[in-house]
Amino acid sequence: MISKPTKYLVIILTSFLFLWGCEEFFRRKIGGFAGSYPFVEYWDLKASEEEVISAIEELGKIDPNFHVEFISKRDTGYIWSSHEMIEYSIKLRTDSLIPLPEKNYNNYNYDYWRHVNLYYPDTQETVYTWTRPSSDTTLTTFAFVSLGKTRNISERKLINRDFWYLENKKQIKKFKTAFVDKIQEHIDKKR
Repeated sequence: MISKPTKYLVIILTSFLFLWGCEEFFRRKIGGFAGSYPFVEYWDLKASEEEVISAIEELGKIDPNFHVEFISKRDTGYIWSSHEMIEYSIKLRTDSLIPLPEKNYNNYNYDYWRHVNLYYPDTQETVYTWTRPSSDTTLTTFAFVSLGKTRNISERKLINRDFWYLENKKQIKKFKTAFVDKIQEHIDKKR
C-alpha cells in the first residue's frame, strides 16, 4: 500500500510535468497567436527607432565582435507602376500642381520591420533580427527571430520553437547580453 505522502508527491510531480509539457507544447507548436513572427523574443528599447539603428551602426564600426548587415529599409516609397500612380503621372503632364495621391496599400510600399543580421563570431552563426517603431515614439521593439550558419531560411533555427527549454533560455540570454544590453548602453551613453 502506498502512503499518503508518496501519493501526494506523485500527484504533485505528475501535475508539474503535465503543466510543463503543456507549456512546452504551446511555446514550440503554437507560439504567439498572431502575426508574421509568432515565435520571436523581443525587447522594448527605450529609444526611437532612429536611435536604435544609429547605435547598431556605430557599434558595428567600433566593436570588432559586433558585425552588422542591414537587409531592408523602412519606407520604400510610391509604387509608380500601380494603376493609381500611372493615372497620376498622366495627369501630372497637364497639371504640374496636382498633389500626390494619398498613400495607401495599393500605391505605396510599407515595410513594417527593419531587418538586421547580426553575427556571433564564436559560433559563426548569423542572428536574424528586426526592429519596429512602437506607437510610443520613445520605444522601439527589437526582436530576436532566428539563427543559423547559412542564409538558407529553411536551415535557420527559430527561437522559441526549435530549441528545447534550457537551450532556448541560454540562446535568449546570450542574445540579450551580446546585443540588446550593448545597444541600450550605447544609447544611454549618447544621451
